[in-house]
Amino acid sequence: MIVADMRHRPLALAVCLLLAACGAEEPRRSDPSPSPEDLPFPTDATLVIEPVQGDAVRLEVAIADTDEERTRGLMEVAEMPDDVGMVFLHEEPTESDFWMKDTLIPLTVAVWDQSMTIRQVVDMQPCREDPCEIYDITLAWVGAVEVNQGALEAAGVGVGDTVRLEG
Repeated sequence: MIVADMRHRPLALAVCLLLAACGAEEPRRSDPSPSPEDLPFPTDATLVIEPVQGDAVRLEVAIADTDEERTRGLMEVAEMPDDVGMVFLHEEPTESDFWMKDTLIPLTVAVWDQSMTIRQVVDMQPCREDPCEIYDITLAWVGAVEVNQGALEAAGVGVGDTVRLEG
């Protein structure tokens, strides 16, 4: 049996604490999804969705309101949190469809009309090579939001819910 000299115990404890602190890693988030600040696009507004039943859903969104921004959409985005998305806005109703060329993650799009009511929700799959599927929107719309596939359903959002944009 080895008996330690008690005079060196405080020094040994200090050295152990110092070594432990030096080797400590930064705490890891339990959710590996990026935060809005980590995304390759800025979120500059909040989309509030008021379900027919249940609590309001708030999404931090980027606004795509030019042809170039709408065409680029969420191309090359590898991941994003479920409470983040991209809103596509038109001043006049459009009958534009959606496609997923160069989109890496499965998305859901919800489109609304001039009354700010969601009229259609469509799940879409990534596409890296032509020809890519065209996702038919069956009505004229003025706004749409793309989010991670399943995020709207999980939040209880669907056709008939209303939306408003803040910010």
